Amino acid sequence: MKKLILLIILIVTFGTVAPAQRGRPAPFTGPVADLVNGIVNAINKQDMAYIQKVVAADAMWADGDIHVLPASFFIGRLLQGNPPKKLAITNLVGQTWDNGAWAAFNYTLDEGTSQMKGINTMTFKKVGNDWQVILIHAALDGTAIAPH
Repeated sequence: MKKLILLIILIVTFGTVAPAQRGRPAPFTGPVADLVNGIVNAINKQDMAYIQKVVAADAMWADGDIHVLPASFFIGRLLQGNPPKKLAITNLVGQTWDNGAWAAFNYTLDEGTSQMKGINTMTFKKVGNDWQVILIHAALDGTAIAPH
């Protein structure tokens, strides 16, 4: 009887914990995760100097409407406005290799009177000891704040 109870406890414990752990990736940490958070802070502070440093000059931005333009076009729009737009992210995941990385997250962009939500992915390259964004894909979950 004791063996049966022990077996049931083991099955219940590992039968419920393992599936929950399989579906959830480990938290994304390290220099690329710090860079993503730095980009969010820079957008919220309208810090164009930081953005120009961490986004490659030839980086591209793909939106949910199949527009693919230089990232500077969309970033310039993000950094405009008074009061500044507020960007918040959740569920940051990603992976880093020797000279490349990717990150993805859910975002909410708040303009004060309206919000835009979606999923963003970024691809990075290593330049010396630093990381730079080379591709941004911002997919919407709904409609854009303003037509573009």
